[in-house]
Amino acid sequence: MSDSEDENQAVRSFEEIHEEINKYKRNPETSGMFVSGWDDADQDVEVVKDPKANPIDYVLWAAENGEICILRELLKKQPGLVHAQDNDGYTPLHRAAYSNHTDVISYLLSIGANINTKTQLGWTALHSASNWNNYVAAARLLAAGADPGALSDGGQTPMHLAAAISHCKSTLLILFLRDDTVDIAHKTNNAQETPEQLAQRHGIYGPLFEMMTPAVSYIKSISFTCNPYLRQKSI
Repeated sequence: MSDSEDENQAVRSFEEIHEEINKYKRNPETSGMFVSGWDDADQDVEVVKDPKANPIDYVLWAAENGEICILRELLKKQPGLVHAQDNDGYTPLHRAAYSNHTDVISYLLSIGANINTKTQLGWTALHSASNWNNYVAAARLLAAGADPGALSDGGQTPMHLAAAISHCKSTLLILFLRDDTVDIAHKTNNAQETPEQLAQRHGIYGPLFEMMTPAVSYIKSISFTCNPYLRQKSI
């Protein structure tokens, strides 16, 4: 093989690697691997130049930007738009969740938004809130019955996402305030990693899991109960 052929092979290899990296960046399941001070938090959000051009784009834009008056007007005329989805499967509820607009979330839920709707990659609105550390939005969704154990196509729970990113402490603490915390902390994704393992390997919150898991397990145990009848049964 000549020097020129070697050079062409190197160029092709670089282009393939570059394309593979971009593919992972476009995928919310793996985009957290590339988070830095220079990353745009909206890099995976579908951008529409003229959202007013059609009702679906407009209702999604209004939810994302917290324009609740516009949202009310649009949904009063076309109630079915509450279930609108973009090309990636994001609904107005997803958009409100990753933008942390709790007033919009409450309104959408009040008119029938489906809290369990998933995107093309299997994300619920709670996944969206958790990935961006929107802990107030996450708390609102949990209060409305969002499933913290919901799995994306990659087998990721919202806790997996929060555990792997260094800025999601507040969301993790919200997710910890549940009876099923220990079970979810030990759930494996498609790569056979639990949220606890991700926190220890990729994030900085390993110690939080080390404190939380045994504490919650003990609080849930029969020995911790304040009910004297249950205590007597356990003797």
